[in-house]
Amino acid sequence: MSHSNEIIDQSSSHDTEKVIEDSPDERYARLNTLLGKGAYKIVYKAIDRVEGYEVAWNTMTSSHSPDSKEMQQEISILKSVRHPNIIAFHDAWHMKNEFVFVTELMTSGTLREYIRKLSLPNIKIVKRWSRQILKGLAYLHDYSPSIIHRDIKCDNIFINGAHGEVKIGDMGTAEMKMGKKYTIIGTPEFMAPEMYEEEGYSEKVDIYAFGMCLLEMATGEYPYGECKNAAQIYKKVSSGVKPVCLQKVQNNEVLALIANCLGPEEDRMTAQEILEHSFLAVEPDVVLLAADPTNVHLTLQVVFKGMDKLSVKFDFNVETDTAEQVVKEMIEEQVLPDRYQHHITKEINRILRDIEKPSESEQAEQVRQSVWRRESDIRSELDKIRLELEATTKHARELETKCEMYENRARSVEVQYREALKQLREVQEQHTNTTTRSRESSLSTPAPSRSSSVSSRIGSDLKVDVFPESDKEEKLKDDKTNDKKDEDPVKDDEKTTNGKNPPTYLSEKELAIRLDREHPEAAMSSISPTARDALMSRILEEYSDDTDISDFVQDCATAAHRSAEKAKEWADKLKDQDIMTVGDLRDLHDEDWTGIGLTVFAFRALKNMLKGKRLCASEVFNRSSILRSSSTVSSSLSNDICTRSSTSRTSPPAAVTQYGTLSLM
Repeated sequence: MSHSNEIIDQSSSHDTEKVIEDSPDERYARLNTLLGKGAYKIVYKAIDRVEGYEVAWNTMTSSHSPDSKEMQQEISILKSVRHPNIIAFHDAWHMKNEFVFVTELMTSGTLREYIRKLSLPNIKIVKRWSRQILKGLAYLHDYSPSIIHRDIKCDNIFINGAHGEVKIGDMGTAEMKMGKKYTIIGTPEFMAPEMYEEEGYSEKVDIYAFGMCLLEMATGEYPYGECKNAAQIYKKVSSGVKPVCLQKVQNNEVLALIANCLGPEEDRMTAQEILEHSFLAVEPDVVLLAADPTNVHLTLQVVFKGMDKLSVKFDFNVETDTAEQVVKEMIEEQVLPDRYQHHITKEINRILRDIEKPSESEQAEQVRQSVWRRESDIRSELDKIRLELEATTKHARELETKCEMYENRARSVEVQYREALKQLREVQEQHTNTTTRSRESSLSTPAPSRSSSVSSRIGSDLKVDVFPESDKEEKLKDDKTNDKKDEDPVKDDEKTTNGKNPPTYLSEKELAIRLDREHPEAAMSSISPTARDALMSRILEEYSDDTDISDFVQDCATAAHRSAEKAKEWADKLKDQDIMTVGDLRDLHDEDWTGIGLTVFAFRALKNMLKGKRLCASEVFNRSSILRSSSTVSSSLSNDICTRSSTSRTSPPAAVTQYGTLSLM
């Protein structure tokens, strides 16, 4: 089936409509709008001037004028036909070799056109359409006198797409049954075999035609579509050959129903019997009509939808009866078909369950109690959480009190430490003053002029030979120029007297630098008290997060008795890890320190420095002892040199060389 996407525009079709013909009584006016056209009939749109709604104007070719009295009788009967599934017949007349009848207008078209739109309808739609067609046929066949339509087919069944209702139309071919009928009229594909015979036919020809309609609805194909003309159709119908499309029916119930409709006239079911067929049967509803205040004595009714003549009313005692027992008795008495036993039993039990449900007030009370229990549970949970919160708050306060206590103790220890450090500084200053006075007194001792010159020179500069014998010549070359600038008469005398190159001497500043490189522990002893106090104060202060890491490492190395080269090595390794400030160092975790590449001593010293650990009093005291030892050695060295200088002019170099190898640690 081909589908077209072409849009049909009917928005302006009403503008061109006009009246072109009136009925004899001028009630109906035919418009120039053609609704449909067939082999024998043409349908136009018309207006009912009395009621004001649209109707269908049907014209059929008639070769002779029928008896006026008989026609008026049939028209009168057709006008009286009123059923929801039959198109209303309003009026009819004969003029100019045409038979005209006015009927109800169905705007959605015929059932055949609708099937083409839907392609193949589902079985649910087929059942709904079939029930409505059979209800209309049952009404016509049970009418008095019985009415035979004679041209039932999908082209003559109209549909209202908005509500899904179908109606039998084209009542112009209908005829009263006054015994057997012999007129051959209808569509060959839908005509029963007895219509071709001379023995006459009955309303069963409409059942045959319905079977063909059901076949078309189930398969979507026109019956006998394989035949090319009416003669071939007549030959197959007369010989009992069924349409080829019957083989495409998949549903066994549908197939059995079609076979019965297309069978011999005497075997065909009536329209009402087909409505009760298992394929079209509607499951009944069970409704509660009445109940006493105690809900013990009930009045129930079984209602079959679409079957007005079949409904069963019965009493039911909740205390003594059961649904199974009552339904079984009604089936045994043939009040109900046995095929509905399970369904009706289930419906009765459903009603009983609904009755046992609590009333609205009881349900409200149950809901209230449920809400109260839920609120009680929530309150209990809140109380439990409140107690846990109070316990947690109490524990937090205890921890806060302990923290304050520890902070107070830490501040007290800090004050004690600063007091001890202050006392140590005072002791160190006293020791320094004592050492200075001792040195000044030793330098003021009288001696021969030449010896005094040497002693004064040694006392002021403290020149010591600290180079090994193998390095003296190289050092002599490097410092020759500087020695010439600093030569004095004493050195000139020594060069002249000995005739040899004198040993190299280091000033007090140069000695401090050399000792700092070779013996970092002695560096602190050579630093002046003012510089040492500044370093200690800086160590005691907290380092801010933006302090440069090089300054921090330099201070740490000095405090840990390590050289400047070692401090630079530590700082480079930290910077390789993108640690540029003290704040970056504080962000490190314990496991991060091992990946920096520092020695255990190095990162422990840095961590202690970072955490603000101070030099203990014993360490400061040891530093003071070292300073005292260094001063004593220097004093002894000066005195010894002075003594030896008074004895011989050539002995000072030897003495200096001897003490130059002494370790000041």
